[in-house]
Amino acid sequence: MFRWIGASLLALMSVFAHADDTRGVALALDEAQALALERQPLLDAQRQAIQAQRESAVAAAQLPDPTLSGGITDLTLTGGDRFTLRRESDTQLMVGIRQSFPGGDKRALRGARGTAEADRLFAELAEQTRMVRRETGLMWLEVWKAQRAQSQVRESINQAKLQVEAVRIAFTASRATQAEVLAAQVSLELLNDQLANLEQMEWHARNQLRRWIGAEAERLLCPDLPTWPAPDAVRLTQGLEHHPHIAAQSQAVPVAAAELKLAHAAYRPDWSVQLGYGHRPEFPDYAALTFEVGLPLFTANRQDRGVEAGRAGVERAEQLKQDALRQHRAEIALNVEDWTRLQQRLARYDGDILPRAQQRLASAQAAYGAGAGTLAMALEARRSLLDIELQKLDLEFDAAKHQVTLEYFAHPETLP
Repeated sequence: MFRWIGASLLALMSVFAHADDTRGVALALDEAQALALERQPLLDAQRQAIQAQRESAVAAAQLPDPTLSGGITDLTLTGGDRFTLRRESDTQLMVGIRQSFPGGDKRALRGARGTAEADRLFAELAEQTRMVRRETGLMWLEVWKAQRAQSQVRESINQAKLQVEAVRIAFTASRATQAEVLAAQVSLELLNDQLANLEQMEWHARNQLRRWIGAEAERLLCPDLPTWPAPDAVRLTQGLEHHPHIAAQSQAVPVAAAELKLAHAAYRPDWSVQLGYGHRPEFPDYAALTFEVGLPLFTANRQDRGVEAGRAGVERAEQLKQDALRQHRAEIALNVEDWTRLQQRLARYDGDILPRAQQRLASAQAAYGAGAGTLAMALEARRSLLDIELQKLDLEFDAAKHQVTLEYFAHPETLP
């Protein structure tokens, strides 16, 4: 007797310890988002792109590499002095070095364009940080919903199993029909199939969550959602000017402006200087100094077109920024309005629909137990209650998705 009590206590302590461990490792929404930011190749790739662009900007502002040339000039091909370097005074071995110099401020403008592009990529990194948080949160919610739905269906399965046993006992006592036994069994199997479908949905959701946090996606999820404040559409809209996506679009304007300045600089010709040395084996050596200057004479279809293209690029960048502002304003208004309406619907479920459905099930089961109702009524009442619980879960899920989406506009990003 004492041995049995001791074993039971040890088993009970083990269960509680396992529960504590589960609570300790349960993956909360904010932890999943933090993991995604710490271990995200997409963000690391963007950081490398920024570094590459900054290095390229420095390189773009430098002079072109000098070029080295060499060869034989004025070599006689016919007559008695052909193919000789010693009897023909004009033939010589030449070696020279040539350096090009971009005209105007092209070097500085190219460097400025590269720096502006690096700044744009940096702004995109901040936007991608928020995007990763949002997508991770949405995938976490998908897994959370599947787990919550499974819990509700399992509870209905447990009740359905009890119902099946009760109907079998009643059938043995000739108080139920074979059809009622079969109806209870079919109802149970439908619930089992529904559970299997939810388990498959959970697997799919975890597989998508794995894209953001890797193996951590296999952890048990925290059953509780975060407590979010009511969204403030006015504050979120006013903060759009400082949103990283808008900042990235704004930073595209200096990039386009730098392109326009380079197009204007194309009217200024490039030039180059070459210093050469000619060696004549039997005669005095030569030296040569030459200059080359580009002649931008036909500007109508070259430089003029480039300037017009640059102006169009600046206007395009401005318009894309305005489009992004419109898009985000509409997204904020939509999400806040939907969240508000969902809260009203959830209050209706909590205050009226769900309590009445529970009362209906209790009444139907009591009536069937007393012989005043049918099994079909009890089964339908349980099925209706489960459907209502799952519908409420859908509303909670949708409301949470709106909150996570709105965090994209409000949550401050960290850029380690």
